[in-house]
Amino acid sequence: MRVLVTGGAGYVGEKVCAELAREHEVVIFDLQEPAGGSGRYLHGSILSPADLSWAMQGCEAVAHLAAIPHPGTESPDRIMEINVLGTHRVLEAAANAGVSRLVMASSDSAYGLVFGEGRVRPEYLPLDEEHPLRPRDPYGLSKLLGEEICRCFTRSHGLSTVCLRYCWVWSEQHHARLEEFAATPERFIGQLWGYVDREQVAQAVAASLTAEDIEHETLLIAGPQTFVPQPTLELIAEYLPGVRADEDYFADDPLRSCFNTARAERVLGI
Repeated sequence: MRVLVTGGAGYVGEKVCAELAREHEVVIFDLQEPAGGSGRYLHGSILSPADLSWAMQGCEAVAHLAAIPHPGTESPDRIMEINVLGTHRVLEAAANAGVSRLVMASSDSAYGLVFGEGRVRPEYLPLDEEHPLRPRDPYGLSKLLGEEICRCFTRSHGLSTVCLRYCWVWSEQHHARLEEFAATPERFIGQLWGYVDREQVAQAVAASLTAEDIEHETLLIAGPQTFVPQPTLELIAEYLPGVRADEDYFADDPLRSCFNTARAERVLGI
């Protein structure tokens, strides 16, 4: 099928496009030209209804990855404009074009932990899709609102939507700094010491575009273990004292991730 990838030239987008190009016709929609040749490139903005309408022609599915990726890179107004208004316009264009499935890049930042400056603590661990969302920053808020926009278009237009809440996305450069990261676990309490490789995110996007019997899903995507060579229950006790942890969950693998991805594994078969 023909898949439009917004933000297809970006850090995650390039891996997603390469993965999708194995089986689908890929249309890369971005303000910057991609470095690779994993699809046909269309220059455009997610804030432009005209650009989006043109790009959506003939597309059966959309992977919506375009966004401001961090609260420190742009003003709060710009983050909300791109991540919220832009997402609404992407969904509207997709619904008008008769797209059957849209996958949105959400984030574990919606929980409020990552950029919560220690003031937001999980109610329980491992984290799952049902945990309350309490963002304190514009980026996390924008992702929460993006998920709600997807739910709204599923209800109002019957557009099948999947929101992937993936955690800190690693490349080869991150793996090269593994020892540095692992030696300072106190720096990564908000991330819950979790990560996911770009390739795994790309596989999750591809699976989300073709998974059957979905109206709307919100799924956590993370690697199976933390990046710290210390038992996860010890990390929780030391850095998140008082947070309720399911000891049975960590029994089979002491280094198991604080992100419970069982739902994604079941829905997507990955």
